[in-house]
Amino acid sequence: MPETSYPSDFANLFIKGVERAADLQRQALDAATKQTAEAIEASKKASQAVPAAPGMFDMARQAFERYVEAQKSVLDQMVQHTTVMVETAKESSSSAQKVAADFTKSVQQSIEHAVELEKKALDLLAQSAKPSGQRKA
Repeated sequence: MPETSYPSDFANLFIKGVERAADLQRQALDAATKQTAEAIEASKKASQAVPAAPGMFDMARQAFERYVEAQKSVLDQMVQHTTVMVETAKESSSSAQKVAADFTKSVQQSIEHAVELEKKALDLLAQSAKPSGQRKA
């Protein structure tokens, strides 16, 4: 019978689960991007009577694409932080309390980064919605 380490096996299974969940989120974001692009193209065709409309739709599409990329970056960080946390727990003699504290700190940093990226995306969208004379240079 091959030698196995149940804690290590379960840790690896956990990491694979996190990676798969992140992949599903990326696929959902890709589908949302495609759907948004199709909706914008249809809206552009329907609004040919308004000269500024196509440019506004292009800016909205770009803002959404940046938002999606930011979300994917957060997913990548989450997978990376989780992997590091699990590997550290497997390889060290750290107490569960220390591992949990490190993980909590890592998650907090990821959330702060996500909030920062979301604020930038919203600022970009708000800026693009202003009339051209009111936009920042």
